[in-house]
Amino acid sequence: MTTVMATVGDVVGFLQDMGEDGLADRLDYLASDADLDVGEFPAAAESARGFFSLFASVESDSKVGLGCSPEGWVVGEWRWFADERGVSVWFLDADRVMFSATNKDGEFVVIESHGRVM
Repeated sequence: MTTVMATVGDVVGFLQDMGEDGLADRLDYLASDADLDVGEFPAAAESARGFFSLFASVESDSKVGLGCSPEGWVVGEWRWFADERGVSVWFLDADRVMFSATNKDGEFVVIESHGRVM
């Protein structure tokens, strides 16, 4: 059986079911109109579904934080270890992302020609 998530509230519910109450509360806040500046949008449902799809399918011991871009894109930030390696992913919708990564020195990683960076 396939479950359809139509709203940010649905994603919040699934996060709560997973025991991720902190992320659920944060996403619920990001989807509200609290603290929005003129021209900013709350977290979009398509973006929240994209975040949840990745979050639910990847096991990680890293700390996960959530933010929201002015466009309404959910931004997930994964930080690994004490050495500052991490990645931030902007979920444009359920299928498209933008990302940035930092290496162990906390510097941005430049990836060219589908290269691999450790």
